[in-house]
Amino acid sequence: MSDFKDTIPTASGVVDFIYDPQRGIAIKYSNFRALYFVAVSMDGRTLLTTVPGAGLGQQMVYPKPAVLTCIQSDEQCMWGRNCPSCSKYFRTTHVMDIGDTTCCPYCVQVAPCLAFVTKAQRGYITAFYDSFAHAYIGKCNTQLAMSAVTDSTPAWHYAEVKQQVHFTCQTPDCHTQTDILGEYGYCPRCGRTNARVLFATHFDGLLSKFETTDKMVTDRNARAEVWEDITIKSVSAFEALAKHLRQRLLRLPMTANRRRELERVNFQKPLEADALLTQWFDIGLFQWPGSTTIPTRATPAADVAFIKKMVQRRHIFMHNGGVVDQDYLDYSGDANVQLGERIRARSNEAKRFMEAVRQMGENFMDNVEYGFE
Repeated sequence: MSDFKDTIPTASGVVDFIYDPQRGIAIKYSNFRALYFVAVSMDGRTLLTTVPGAGLGQQMVYPKPAVLTCIQSDEQCMWGRNCPSCSKYFRTTHVMDIGDTTCCPYCVQVAPCLAFVTKAQRGYITAFYDSFAHAYIGKCNTQLAMSAVTDSTPAWHYAEVKQQVHFTCQTPDCHTQTDILGEYGYCPRCGRTNARVLFATHFDGLLSKFETTDKMVTDRNARAEVWEDITIKSVSAFEALAKHLRQRLLRLPMTANRRRELERVNFQKPLEADALLTQWFDIGLFQWPGSTTIPTRATPAADVAFIKKMVQRRHIFMHNGGVVDQDYLDYSGDANVQLGERIRARSNEAKRFMEAVRQMGENFMDNVEYGFE
């Protein structure tokens, strides 16, 4: 099993360029793990289009005149991609499809599949074209064996790089595999987020930690430390999700000033974030209006006030040792404490807050993914 930053070699294979005086150059591919085809202009300078494969005895359809080249996969049957917008690298099994577009897992830019071809793969295509031209001009057969290629021919000797999270899209009829940096990403084929499973897993882990502590730990201070940790990590998990979902909102048409305002939204302050999202997009964190498949959800006003208080508690747990400061008194709405008091987290508050934050994340996810459809 490969690890982060491991080199994933290209799959071995052999390409034969077979010269025929009557029919020109025929190309034979042997022992490839997976590949896809790209039509290149006759001068070798322009990638024209991806070309669907054809069955036995069928002709592949592509603009002519052109040279039909290929890009082979790595040993895991995936291809590296570079986003033309954010330039970030990822690997995926999706390289061409109906519509012939790719969605960047990071910034959600949608562009033609060819725009995501990496620099190394462009060199690979150039080398393929040059070998074809050599066979055509020299009127001779030429063979290129991938396993025999050395570092002296780097254009034919490129490799991909293992990223951090490998996920399979859960959208029905998609199931594209993708390998990305970080955790959250969008499917390059259908554009749906992988966050549903990951976000649920985070909160399932927090719930498991809560239940284990509640049953097994009896020391009051030790328990309080766990409740504080759950409170802190609940907001951190939500903030990571919200920043990921914001990338899709940033792809909506808006003025430059509004874009800058959206980029500055602080999801550690969910009430403020909710007010802005409602004003700008008519979506928010505390309500999901529902659909034919997902029921309506609404956070009660009492829970919103509780979230406001607990967010402020999270802040003093992290930055002030749990000691009440003036900002906490000014912004939390908590009238049961006094300046300088050391607050300890309670089990019922930690669990209630964890569940409320989880619902906030689910509301935001549904609003972003389905609220504009």
